Amino acid sequence: MRMALDKIMEILGVDHVLTPYETQPWMFYHEGEGITCSAEIRMGGRGTDVEAEVQFIKDHGDEDEGEEEGQGDQSGGGEELPPEPRIDPMTGMPIPPEEDMGPPVLEQLKAGKPYQVMFMRILPLSSGDNEWATRKLFVKGKDFENDFHGWEEKGCEFFRACIEAMQMGEIPDIEELIETVLADSSWGGGRRGRIGRKSPKIKPANLLGMKSGM
Repeated sequence: MRMALDKIMEILGVDHVLTPYETQPWMFYHEGEGITCSAEIRMGGRGTDVEAEVQFIKDHGDEDEGEEEGQGDQSGGGEELPPEPRIDPMTGMPIPPEEDMGPPVLEQLKAGKPYQVMFMRILPLSSGDNEWATRKLFVKGKDFENDFHGWEEKGCEFFRACIEAMQMGEIPDIEELIETVLADSSWGGGRRGRIGRKSPKIKPANLLGMKSGM
């Protein structure tokens, strides 16, 4: 992906090029789940790097109850069975262990501890043509850099999809987005991205302090 910075900003949901140290935040709070989803685009102090991040944080939980239940299960004496392998929805085949990204995000949340869902870094190219490109992409701790063709565009689309879910009053379904957005379309998986198309503006004011009421 080689693109002017203002175009990348538009794709990510920002209507202008950020100045040094400037940030563009979004936040959605799901009252029923007690979960806050926050997203942010920020420009570095020298204006030479852009970072995008998505985080979840749970404001209450039942960790103590879970520990008590776990201790009770251990005293039962039976041998714990290994977890069933995850199945690739496109091929119907088991996903190899090295490709398994672990349990769903919402199952891993611990009260008061931020969970970084996504981190992406965008840097200018040395060509001098005012073109920028994605250089780092981590989702659920997995490094997607050069993982498949088009990973740069898919990273931008993933971030955008999280913002759109928040605007609709929903917690982004990270596992579904991984399977649909971060899929290698050259092998027939995933849906085609909107990269390069005119993107509607997303106003952060519509999200800050927003509650679903669920």
